[in-house]
Amino acid sequence: MSTFSLKAFSFAATLIIAATAAGAADLTPAPKELPPEAKAADPLIGFAFYSQYASDYNFRGVSNSNRQGSAQSFFEVQFLNNFAYAAMYTWQTRLPTQPDFEFDLAAGIRPVFGKLSIDLGVLAYFYPNEKRLINTANGALLTTANSDFVEYAGKALYQLTPELTVGANVFHAPSFFGQHATATYTSGTIAYTLPASLFPFLPEAYAGGFSISGEGGHYFIGAAKTSATGYDPAIGRFASFNLPSYNYGNVGVSYAYKNLLLDLRFHTTDLSKAECFAFTGDYRGYLNGGRSNWCSDAIIGSIRWQASTTAPGVYAQPRGILNFFN
Repeated sequence: MSTFSLKAFSFAATLIIAATAAGAADLTPAPKELPPEAKAADPLIGFAFYSQYASDYNFRGVSNSNRQGSAQSFFEVQFLNNFAYAAMYTWQTRLPTQPDFEFDLAAGIRPVFGKLSIDLGVLAYFYPNEKRLINTANGALLTTANSDFVEYAGKALYQLTPELTVGANVFHAPSFFGQHATATYTSGTIAYTLPASLFPFLPEAYAGGFSISGEGGHYFIGAAKTSATGYDPAIGRFASFNLPSYNYGNVGVSYAYKNLLLDLRFHTTDLSKAECFAFTGDYRGYLNGGRSNWCSDAIIGSIRWQASTTAPGVYAQPRGILNFFN
């Protein structure tokens, strides 16, 4: 049975990302516009970063951390007032191939046309020091040797009102997780900033940071064709098998205050436990009849500390670190 690590990608400050975190970051509304007297001049070079801990690393509905906590980080450099960018991500994983962690590189452009924002980018996923698992009883290959892959992404966000944003996404991988299977993920998103008047019991400075958001999408995945499926002399090539395509959705609530972002989100897929095992190669499936819980419904919480040159938060104060970059 072929297995491979599952990622993502969640995109927080960028519009192309995994997992994703992987989900909530894509859907959180943009920070409110600063008043003119508080804004600095548009920088030719800026940056954004976050450090986050999530109760599970969920990539498009599938756990990449064995339903356990995951430490994650992100750093991005922006050029020409955020028209172009280059970024890196790290994700704590617990995958069948046992990589040390996941390391991603991303780059792209973000043209803006009025209320419409476009993101066109490419993301490379790396899994350092993977270990191919082999059945010692019969020598069968249980995982691929190399899960690294590249994904191309296009995203669009439209600001219907100052509070309401809708989006559409397309991600395409020519060789998904080293399986030589094409994989295309499409989704729609919606995010709404809740009015502060809904929280009269909170001080005004704290009442305006709540938002709700959701995503619905479908993952179109082709047939895997790798050495992990075994060589078939009858057809003169490595055999292949179909990987399950599936639907995915999430909905959640977020709270932002200055540099702090809290998120609580429900994730769901329509993959059965048997299909989940075939898709992920969850090593526990070899002991429990070929079933995995990695694709089951999950409620995931995360806490993030973030900042950027356009939304510095507490770093906008005198002597704040971001003042050195403006």
